Amino acid sequence: MSELSEFIYGLDNIDWFSKCGTPDNQYIVIYSIFEAFDNYNDGYFKLWDYHISQLERQAQNIIGDEKIDYIFSSISSAIGETLWDKWYLFIKRQNLYEETGLENEILDMVKRDLAWIFIEKYLKKDGFFSDLMLIYQNGRFSFSWDGEYPDGKAIVL
Repeated sequence: MSELSEFIYGLDNIDWFSKCGTPDNQYIVIYSIFEAFDNYNDGYFKLWDYHISQLERQAQNIIGDEKIDYIFSSISSAIGETLWDKWYLFIKRQNLYEETGLENEILDMVKRDLAWIFIEKYLKKDGFFSDLMLIYQNGRFSFSWDGEYPDGKAIVL
């Protein structure tokens, strides 16, 4: 899957979490990790689960579970250490040492999003996960949505 290798290579160009904790009119910015999870986690699961289930059914029919698993594993292995390093820089920059403990969950969410982003791209379908890629490329982490997607705004760190 050379497309997967190219996708993974391109992830090196993203300045992960670099804008988290800074104001931006394009998004609704939440400055607290705990506030994000306490107040917006339900919206996250509702929206993400809907889009995951839609895309997963299509992907299972077209590429199968084995390739889906391979994509997830490959992306997780390739980007995991970089995400940890960049997450730590965000925590340090924003002095959020008191708000640690959710790192594994958050970074797994990012890796899962990246796998679905690649699958959308591979299936030549622009959708929800392609929009998330733009948010990641802007140095943000999105964990919910204000309004009905695609209207409204992403809620980000």
